[in-house]
Amino acid sequence: MTAHYGARSDTDLTVTLRTFLTALRDKDLSDKITFHTEDSSKMAFDIERFVDLSKAVETSDLDWDYIKRVGVTKVEARILRYMADVESHTIIYLRDILSGHTAGDPEITQFMACWVYEETHHGRALDRFLTACGYPPESGRYTKVLSNMGWQEHLEAFLTTSLPKLTPHFAATHMSWGAVDEMMAASAYTMLAYYTKNEELSKLLLRMAKDERRHQSFYYHQAEKRLAHPLAQAICATAMRVFWNPVGVGVGEENTLGLIGALLYDDERGREELGRMDRLMAKLPGLGWFQRASVEVGKAIEMFRSTEPDVARELDKSKGDTDRLRADRLRNPEFALTSAN
Repeated sequence: MTAHYGARSDTDLTVTLRTFLTALRDKDLSDKITFHTEDSSKMAFDIERFVDLSKAVETSDLDWDYIKRVGVTKVEARILRYMADVESHTIIYLRDILSGHTAGDPEITQFMACWVYEETHHGRALDRFLTACGYPPESGRYTKVLSNMGWQEHLEAFLTTSLPKLTPHFAATHMSWGAVDEMMAASAYTMLAYYTKNEELSKLLLRMAKDERRHQSFYYHQAEKRLAHPLAQAICATAMRVFWNPVGVGVGEENTLGLIGALLYDDERGREELGRMDRLMAKLPGLGWFQRASVEVGKAIEMFRSTEPDVARELDKSKGDTDRLRADRLRNPEFALTSAN
């Protein structure tokens, strides 16, 4: 689950572009990354196994009569629509990644072919679930979401499809970005599976979370390998500081990210989970400063609580009830918030 919509100020964008171009000017662009070294054998990700096991998320065994009968809350429907929109737009990220030198990397192209297939089916599964619960997607939803992109998002898209052609070291940015997005997607699916009373939704979300952890593992190990070069670190650090936002910002209803944050992460367990993801990203070369997940989700929660106070209060009440009713799930390993790395 990887999408990157989010506005930035004119100053931020100007500084970013200047930093990128300066870094590219000062480094030898002919200095290619060598991927067939002794270190590459240490990678924990088996691309052949990933391709062999790749498949659409299983939905045929779900109890669709139960799904229709139990349904979902309005808050859950809003969150699931957000998630479905993000999953359905992963093709945009595929365009960005394959725009530069990575298009010639067989490991990445094999992974991306499977990745976009699996993510698209995540979106389809969520759409089917929402439709069964009485919340079908509106006609032309895909086009509508894309049309909401502002000029900042279009400039970001230009940079992420143009700069990769200048140096192979930009690939480290794509891989790092993908790693944290997949990390957050897996976490959000697992957390929502814990909170929902619809047991079939919980089952579907946990299956999708497992897929996202597999995706995270690929991106993370690719990022770790590619960030060995100082130019890769400079480009990646600048992009992650200035452009990165939690996956899906700009998709769906305004403040939905804050709603998700308030439901899933605005407590001790949730904040520890955000911190865990930050710490994992900070282990990557050149990203020791990374705390963006906690900071950006925190900002989104504050915005949501200030603009939708009534919804926030109702959410807190229902969350307290859920914590008491779902306490047994915390002892179930299926709901463990663990890393794929």
